[in-house]
Amino acid sequence: MGTTARMLARVVTWPLAPALFAGQFAIDGRPGGDSGFAPSDAVYLVAMLVCWAVGVMLTWRVFDQPAGWAFLGLGTSLTWSAFTELSTDRALAAGHGQLMATLSDTSFVWWFLFLALGIQFTPAVRSPSRVLPVLTVVSGVVFQIAALFRSTHLDRPHEDIVSPWAVAGIAGPIALVAAISVIVLGLCLIASVYVLVAAFRRARGEARRRLLWLVAGATPLAPAVVASFAVSYAGFEEAAGWILSVCVITLAVGAAMSVVKYRLYDVERIVTDSAAYAISTGAVIAVFSIVVVVITKSLPVRPDAQLLTILATLAAVGVARPAYTWARRVVDRRFNRRRFDAVQVVRAGLKQSSELGGLLVEATGDPGVRALFPADGGWVTSDGRLAVPGTDFVEVLRRDRVSARIEFDPSRVDRGVVQAVVHEASAEIDNLGLRAELAKQVEQITESRARLAGAHLDERRRMERDLHDGAQQRILAIALQLRSARVNGAEPVLRAEVDRAITDLALTVQELRDLASGLQPAALAGGGLRAATDELASRIPVRMKLDVVDRRFPVGVESAAWFVIAEAVSNAVKHAGVDEVEIRVLAEAGRLQVVVLDEGVGGVDPRGRGLQGLADRVAALGGVLSAGDRAGGGTEVKAVLPCG
Repeated sequence: MGTTARMLARVVTWPLAPALFAGQFAIDGRPGGDSGFAPSDAVYLVAMLVCWAVGVMLTWRVFDQPAGWAFLGLGTSLTWSAFTELSTDRALAAGHGQLMATLSDTSFVWWFLFLALGIQFTPAVRSPSRVLPVLTVVSGVVFQIAALFRSTHLDRPHEDIVSPWAVAGIAGPIALVAAISVIVLGLCLIASVYVLVAAFRRARGEARRRLLWLVAGATPLAPAVVASFAVSYAGFEEAAGWILSVCVITLAVGAAMSVVKYRLYDVERIVTDSAAYAISTGAVIAVFSIVVVVITKSLPVRPDAQLLTILATLAAVGVARPAYTWARRVVDRRFNRRRFDAVQVVRAGLKQSSELGGLLVEATGDPGVRALFPADGGWVTSDGRLAVPGTDFVEVLRRDRVSARIEFDPSRVDRGVVQAVVHEASAEIDNLGLRAELAKQVEQITESRARLAGAHLDERRRMERDLHDGAQQRILAIALQLRSARVNGAEPVLRAEVDRAITDLALTVQELRDLASGLQPAALAGGGLRAATDELASRIPVRMKLDVVDRRFPVGVESAAWFVIAEAVSNAVKHAGVDEVEIRVLAEAGRLQVVVLDEGVGGVDPRGRGLQGLADRVAALGGVLSAGDRAGGGTEVKAVLPCG
């Protein structure tokens, strides 16, 4: 599922429970209605908040985990039950509401359904077979439909009401279907607990520890379901609600403890987030209530006055953010002290502008922790040096792209601690990545300059050696020959020596031309790249296909372009075994583009000595050189140079 579809699913489902909860206030001004806020209402409210918060966090962090959606559905169904109950009271008071009463009477079925699914879809319990989840959903839906069409009277306090959609002609069969389906649903819930306990008994080591808290929270469900049926049948519906509410809370808390201890759903900070929100919500409610009590007791203000509501709401809003911050610190310190301390170290270090590398070591307690950054298909350290990445790391993502890796030793620090540190220091890590990129560029420039200096020195030594061993020796030999002929004086000998000297001079001239071919040709200085490539084509023993722009460029640019052409053509002739070489020189948008193509054997090495020297020469002018095999075979050497 795409990112947009996932966000749409969250936007549609997350607000359902808050909207239903707000609807309760719209109907009666408070969740408890006119009957007051009883202790059972408090338990019910806690169950709603805990299940909804856990579901939101799970579906946010691990969208594809069905257990998260089951918890979200459980919290929403609890809110739906309260909403339908209040709506029924108001609707019946107005002379209608039979349908809402029917929905309220049967809303417990969704508790059972989502409770069962929440257990069945737990990662360590989830089975490849879909029989149990499908049976759970089908039995719940069938009961709800049958309850809408059966002629059975509702439970107390609405025992005199029958569903307005009841079909009297088939009352018996529909009542039987409803009874069977609700019994099957209860058995599915009990079976879910059995499957969970069986999975726990089979599990060993880490897997067993991951299920420990969830089993502790879910075990009361089986006897509670039986007890709630019995108590409800005996006419004590409120007591049945108490039992189920407590079981819902124990299941949610058990799941939360499994997450915080062993990351059962592979989610970080679910319990801390949920607990912090719950505590801060309680603080907001307490402040709201205190303001209402204080004002009504100390000032002549009616309890239903709008001014009272506004003042209490403003006070609650003002305390919300500080309450959450305080609650989050308290919960983090209690549930994961190691992570809390690491985050505090990072925060303090960032305020003091501490060096990030030392800060990561201090926060994680791992002397080997380091930050790596992507560069040119590899990884570099913060000082721009190439590095080989390890196997244990936490990735830093920016716009769905990996901007850094934080490597660590799992035997020294927990991954969750590293993730918390990375989250807290993400902005500074991004800044360090920019500095690493700059350091890498500086290092590349330094290496390029060193290679250029070395290449110039090697080229000078080569020219000295070639002049000394070739042309210089031949010229000295000619001088000796002519001196010997003059001393001898015989005309035939003199003529023969002169002819020999002429031949040697011709060879010397050719040697000097060959030596000068590695330098800029005279045609380049006189006529530019067009003239130089024409002259090159006349001397190369292969066909040349030329497409060269006929204009002049700065001397440095023409020189670099020429050396690219000469080196690429020389490599094609020597190594590629081709009959034709194509040269393209184009200028557009202030860039000179030089491309040399052949259809040879390919296999060019961009890091070879010749091409690396050309790359340095091109880079010194702010350009880029690339070399590689063509898709259809052969080689392509391409240089792009700024030409003003």
